[in-house]
Amino acid sequence: MELLYTILSILLVIDGILLVILILMQKTKGSEIGAVFGSGAAAAVLGAGATTFLTKLTYWLGGIFLALVLALSLINHYETKKTVIHEIPDNVPVSQPVKGEGGK
Repeated sequence: MELLYTILSILLVIDGILLVILILMQKTKGSEIGAVFGSGAAAAVLGAGATTFLTKLTYWLGGIFLALVLALSLINHYETKKTVIHEIPDNVPVSQPVKGEGGK
């Protein structure tokens, strides 16, 4: 399970980096900071439909990012739950209420 967690964590980091790059490449309505990072070059290489392609790719990478975060959260939850359950020793005495005190 640790191997799966590690692989998904690496994929999450790669996906996050790609998301940042794609978001910076897209043209904004206000300031065009995307042009600084190569948005014009992407449009020249990918053609006129580059903005729709980049937008769709951003949506897909965002969905993958959310799915990876959910998967990592579930794996962590079940691993923690399993660890907590297995750490309780079997020979722990169960405390019982003392008779004659408090409940007359």
